[in-house]
Amino acid sequence: MKASAWFLGGLVVGTALVSVAQDRARRGINHIGIGTKNYDAALAFYRDTLGAKEAFTIRNPDGTVRITYLQVSRDTFIELLPVAADAQAGILHVGIETADLAASVANLRARNIQVGEPTVGVSKAQVARITDVDGVNIEVMQMGADSMQRQAIEAWR
Repeated sequence: MKASAWFLGGLVVGTALVSVAQDRARRGINHIGIGTKNYDAALAFYRDTLGAKEAFTIRNPDGTVRITYLQVSRDTFIELLPVAADAQAGILHVGIETADLAASVANLRARNIQVGEPTVGVSKAQVARITDVDGVNIEVMQMGADSMQRQAIEAWR
């Protein structure tokens, strides 16, 4: 009986600790941001060769491409970003989707992680930025109903 009480007590304490450590609002990886020096070739590769669906493109005021989201599955995208010849190409960041950005930011700050102030990105998603211990840039994002990502997700077939 005493052993059972200790066991049940341990389960309760363990469950409480795990729920504090986890961010229950986090949904998963939403996108990988890839910088490219040859946008047209990269777009053709991901869209035509790999079969990713072009979800949306946002252009700069001068008409040049700012970003293109390519949909790999219902909830997963490649964010293709043209970069200058002297800029870094390749994987630039990882996007993690959350159902509650404010809760996720509070959870990260409680763990002493420096989190940039949340902003609304050009795609109308709410974004907070962090960097991991190796310098990997991470976007923690909440896709509201008006965000271009959420609209693409809901339109997926």
